[in-house]
Amino acid sequence: MNVYPYKMAPIFKEKIWGGRTLERLFDKPLPAGKPIGESWELADLSAGRSTIANGSHQGRTIRQILMREREAVLGSTPLTDGQFPLLLKLLDARQNLSVQVHPDAEAVKAIPDAALKTECWYVLASDGGTIYKGVRPGVTAADFRAALDAGNVAELLVPFEAVVGDFHYLPAGTAHALGAGVVVAEIQTPSDTTYRVFDWNRGREIHIERAMQCIHFAPPSPTVPGQGGECLLQTEYFQVYLRRTAPGVRKLTEGRCVAWMILSGRGRVRADGSDGTVDFAPGDTLLLAAALTGLSVHVAEPAQWLEVLLPPF
Repeated sequence: MNVYPYKMAPIFKEKIWGGRTLERLFDKPLPAGKPIGESWELADLSAGRSTIANGSHQGRTIRQILMREREAVLGSTPLTDGQFPLLLKLLDARQNLSVQVHPDAEAVKAIPDAALKTECWYVLASDGGTIYKGVRPGVTAADFRAALDAGNVAELLVPFEAVVGDFHYLPAGTAHALGAGVVVAEIQTPSDTTYRVFDWNRGREIHIERAMQCIHFAPPSPTVPGQGGECLLQTEYFQVYLRRTAPGVRKLTEGRCVAWMILSGRGRVRADGSDGTVDFAPGDTLLLAAALTGLSVHVAEPAQWLEVLLPPF
């Protein structure tokens, strides 16, 4: 067995709505001259599989690691359709993302090749941007179809000011869009199933009938304001915590697999073993295996990170 704290190498995705903010915020080595909308920080999908960026497993994919040491990494957490049970991203919206919806468990039963997608956003930066989340009270399926025909779907969505530090839950079935000028950390189930219902007249393919099979006409989930409590979200698929630590040394919980998305501060995570230390900085994503022992975090300045826990809870 050879597990240690893994630092994940990002996978950059060019998008028409993307920009270059991840380069400025987190010193990400973006490919020159391309609008990068997504940095896949931890992924195990056919469209992208993360590699390890440090230690003796450097260059190996998360899939290769799981094939060799699944129990050591995940403990009692099951795979999702044979893959790692999370997809973590950073999103940079220089333009509005499409209004879209993802299928829930019931919709997946009726749609071939669909995979459930529930997600959440933690706002990292905002230039006066807006998050659209859910439909307005009283809006019906007929109202929504009429708005699609008229090209004014956004008027039926609930707008929220994108405030740095706020946390938004987007359960499967929620119509939503990330507005221009907003950067978020995205935590989601491992699925890339997305149905666009409106694309701000940019001419890309839309998926009205599939989306109408998925959309929930219900009030949006409440927003967790910035600097709220440590527990941001509990679902059956994952739990999200906002961890903060002052300079010094903090012992970490052992015996379960967790992922960290570093928001601020610099430091290192230590664990027993020859490869048992990894440095981190803002924008890094770490994966801490269930089998690690002697875990602690050492920081020289105040640090914050999103910690994602996997079931069983």
